[in-house]
Amino acid sequence: MARFDLLAAGIVLLACSDGGTGPTPLQGTYPLVAENDQPLPSDPSAPFGCCLTLSGSLTLTDETYDLRTSHRNKNNGIVFDNSELGTYIRQGNTLSFTRTGGGGEGFPYLLGPGTVSADGDTVTLLYGDEGPGSDQIRATFRR
Repeated sequence: MARFDLLAAGIVLLACSDGGTGPTPLQGTYPLVAENDQPLPSDPSAPFGCCLTLSGSLTLTDETYDLRTSHRNKNNGIVFDNSELGTYIRQGNTLSFTRTGGGGEGFPYLLGPGTVSADGDTVTLLYGDEGPGSDQIRATFRR
């Protein structure tokens, strides 16, 4: 009788679980590895862009993001950082961003929607230019 009760309890637990098929958690830091498919350092607006992107990262918690990049001006050699903080919403493999602060040199990223790979190890998003709908930079972050 005890085996039957144990078996019944196991079946109930299995039936109530999601089987581990929920979305992959995104929490963590994703280093920037490419812009417009160019490995870093990149010049995504070449030949007319002013700046090289040297490095960057996207850190995600359950609800917030922290985006940081470092750049070097090709004309005068000055290195500067930029950053942005905000919240994000995940719907399937799509991320939507809402800026709440940051700024480094005061250039907002004007984030477009992002996507997450099925394994959760790669986040791709659009930033820069005139914002969503314009000729934005495609940034790839991979942990």
